[in-house]
Amino acid sequence: MLRALGQSAERWQPHPGLALDRSRLSTALVDGAGQAAPWLRHPCVSRLTRGEPATAYRDLVLALWTAAHTDADLGSVTISTPVTIWTAGGDVELPAGRHELCTVAETMKAVTPIAVSVDVWCTTTGLRSPGAYAIDDDLTVHEGLTRDLNHFVRIMHVVATRLPELTHWLTSATKVVRPLVPVPGCSRSTHYPDIAGLIEADLSRGIAQTIELVTHETAHLHLRAAQADDPLVDPGDNGRYPSPLRPEPRPLVGILLAYHALAYIAAALCDAAEGGLLDETVEAYVRSDVEPKRDDARAVLDGAEGQLTDAGRRFLRQTHEVSDCVNI
Repeated sequence: MLRALGQSAERWQPHPGLALDRSRLSTALVDGAGQAAPWLRHPCVSRLTRGEPATAYRDLVLALWTAAHTDADLGSVTISTPVTIWTAGGDVELPAGRHELCTVAETMKAVTPIAVSVDVWCTTTGLRSPGAYAIDDDLTVHEGLTRDLNHFVRIMHVVATRLPELTHWLTSATKVVRPLVPVPGCSRSTHYPDIAGLIEADLSRGIAQTIELVTHETAHLHLRAAQADDPLVDPGDNGRYPSPLRPEPRPLVGILLAYHALAYIAAALCDAAEGGLLDETVEAYVRSDVEPKRDDARAVLDGAEGQLTDAGRRFLRQTHEVSDCVNI
């Protein structure tokens, strides 16, 4: 992933209206990719991994995020009209004018009050995704947003306090959570393979469902990162395999994606129950629903292990360890 990101940085052409020093910024990004800098696995870098639309705002966020993570002088930026940018501590409005990047970038260093940051208005990426609050003009759907965000902050604070290993695993892949507008009777979450560090989830579903959704999508981010470094399934494998989650057969990587997520969901919920966050009904749900699906996926993968690459077999063994220990 970082190798491809460095190549994108070399080709990147920022919006001319910003008057950015492309050479210095590109060099900083390429150097960061060469050093496998963790700060690059963040949605603020999505302009390089999902190039379109090529807007001034997305280039501004990329430049500021880069400046916030290097000591080099990266020049200045021209902002023609006031603009609201995302920071871990909350959105900040920047006035129009010419600004030194290193000065403005200080705002990007704001510390989040919890282990992961929140992006309500799609300002980390500049891309408004389906289901996000930013695309819904019905103000009535916003009525529970403050309540849900406060609840999420409390959940993540308690998880960080009682379950540090789970928190470390979550935050090593998930940097930003974007709340989705609740849909009655439906629990939703998603991630984007070409946007590192971002997951989207309905945060209105209570503590058990929130932990499950965040764990589910974080597991997918971990697999996507591994997949970007090395193929996990033999590229020549065109087979379709029984899925524990869908009625139709799926490619083998889809089964691995499901197994990996189910293994970590079972572990996270059991850890949370043992840590006093959840009651015994959750453990019953894990035993009756999550673990049987996990084990079905495991059996399929064990039978098709010959279709995995060396990297895929290593990834499978690591997932087996989580399944066998039922903790993270």
